[in-house]
Amino acid sequence: MQPSRNFDDLKFSSIHRRILLWGSGGPFLDGYVLVMIGVALEQLTPALKLDADWIGLLGAGTLAGLFVGTSLFGYISDKVGRRKCSSLISSPSA
Repeated sequence: MQPSRNFDDLKFSSIHRRILLWGSGGPFLDGYVLVMIGVALEQLTPALKLDADWIGLLGAGTLAGLFVGTSLFGYISDKVGRRKCSSLISSPSA
């Protein structure tokens, strides 16, 4: 019987690199969405004559949407599976 090895004690290899890249995709996309809402608000503020309250509400709504969507679809993907959840998310945009 072999003694078990801790994942943290292993030498950094291609599997570690893959886990790092795939695991950082979600936070990267969240950051991208937040940057894009900032750019959109900068462009829309003069056109729609938005005041500070509306700008804050739109920015906070984006954060709330990220939080609720991540929590909700994380739970759903645990119950029905990742592939079915991905199909459920992408089907309205088809």
